Amino acid sequence: MKFITKFIFSLAGILLVSGFPVLIRGLLEGELRLREYAATLEGMLREIWPLEEFSVLNMRTQRETLLFPTIADYISYSLQLLLLAFAVAVIAALGATVLTLLLSEKNRERVKMALYFLESIPDLLIIMLAQWGVILIYQQTDILISKIAVVGGERIYWLPVLCLAILPTIQLYRLCILTFQEEERQMYVELAQSLGFSKLFIIFIHMFRNAIISVFFQSKKTIWFMLSNLFVLELMFNIPGIMLFMKDNITPEVFLVTILGFFLPIFVMNSLGEWYFLRRFKGKGVA
Repeated sequence: MKFITKFIFSLAGILLVSGFPVLIRGLLEGELRLREYAATLEGMLREIWPLEEFSVLNMRTQRETLLFPTIADYISYSLQLLLLAFAVAVIAALGATVLTLLLSEKNRERVKMALYFLESIPDLLIIMLAQWGVILIYQQTDILISKIAVVGGERIYWLPVLCLAILPTIQLYRLCILTFQEEERQMYVELAQSLGFSKLFIIFIHMFRNAIISVFFQSKKTIWFMLSNLFVLELMFNIPGIMLFMKDNITPEVFLVTILGFFLPIFVMNSLGEWYFLRRFKGKGVA
């Protein structure tokens, strides 16, 4: 029931936000255009339904573009890059955290200081360095390890995913270190150490299941951070994703369809994660 309620309220919120430009224009002119706002919302719903017939005039090609398959392909490509990068960031952050916990306290502090510095690196600089690195390797070895831009109907994955995952990995890495260190101070860890269990055994069997709950709930912010970087990524790699399409064809209907396209899979993923963790690990306890 809670899932359905959240879903309905979220959909209603997305719909209401899609019509905000009308309200904003009215407020700038000193008017509250509620009737026009309501008419815009009704018009949007009529325009996009049925979905298989929804089309938009593509400003680049000056042709009508259908939601299926064209716009849906843009959303799908962007989502694939986003979710793959998020998965890479989570796995890399957890792996690096386990290795860091094996270090001394002094070395851990050095790692945390380095992370604060790395977090300040702009995403644009990371993308430019990655593309420059590919060009440099090609010049030295005559081997093209990845294309640095999409040409025609092709798709590239690993380099854009890597670039999109770097900053989220650093963020999640710092978050994981703080969370696992907090768990490390719990009494059950001291008890496990006194019983002679190895550090790796305590981390994986005792600490991991408790710390991962906090990491999951705090990592939701990382997804929204990655969405803000996705536009720059698509622009720099000339990726035919939904962000670039929306930039050229920004209308209330396109905005609504795009946000729904991103919202639905992310909402389902988060809801399943919440259900799993809250059901399986209800309350913190000693493993």
